[in-house]
Amino acid sequence: MLFQVEIIFNYSLQVVWIVLQLVVAIFLLKKMLKTKRYNLVPLILFLIISSLRIFFIVIIPSLFPIYLLLIQFPNILLIIFTKLTFYKYKKSPFTILLLILIIVRSIDFIIRLNFNISIPMTYALNESDLIFYYYILFSITISFLLSHGWLGIISLRYYRSLKSENIEPWIKKRYYLISISSLAYALSIFIYYFIPHNVIGIYAFPNNIFSYIILGFTIFYSLCTFVAWVMPKKLKRYFNKDFQIIEEKELTEEELLERINKERINKTKPEL
Repeated sequence: MLFQVEIIFNYSLQVVWIVLQLVVAIFLLKKMLKTKRYNLVPLILFLIISSLRIFFIVIIPSLFPIYLLLIQFPNILLIIFTKLTFYKYKKSPFTILLLILIIVRSIDFIIRLNFNISIPMTYALNESDLIFYYYILFSITISFLLSHGWLGIISLRYYRSLKSENIEPWIKKRYYLISISSLAYALSIFIYYFIPHNVIGIYAFPNNIFSYIILGFTIFYSLCTFVAWVMPKKLKRYFNKDFQIIEEKELTEEELLERINKERINKTKPEL
């Protein structure tokens, strides 16, 4: 009975995660069509693939190879989004990060397809195949750190640059939420290293403990992503309660930086 409750609870949390991801994706899709901010396309695809990929393994097991292929793309899409959003016309480590991810994820796909490696494992792993298990660990670590980590660091820098500027507080909170959730999610990848390779199944002790911790980080990330991008009107008004709104238009990242630079230039001008 307790085991069944545990399974239901686990799947309920996963459903919450999927719903949050899809709601944000739909919201951003509407926003993109309205504002023509096509830099949102990779983020929308990231959210859709991340949430729906589970259906290919749980509901349609025969499409397992497609699942293995799909899981290689979300992290690549996320760094493309970061590039298009924050570094569209500026130098960045994007090319190097992209090449690293493509190489790492390609090898990941080949190993998973041929050896059916997963974390946690679904079958007893031969000691001779242990190197492949640790490569998958390395692969997901690099993927999370380069994609979520890069977005988190850039968003944190952006938040700090906006902190003292005359910008609507809810916009500042958006980048703060993106930064803390992305960095927390990136670092949560190290929890996988505590999952024993010789313990089979997500519900086997101690895998269930670490799986719930990882799921907790995932829900936190999804909630922050939802609030940051959807930003409910009541919450937006709460953040802006002591701020006098001059314009209703939501600025792009480029427009925000241009506005910040203009304000800083004006502050340094001598008074006549």
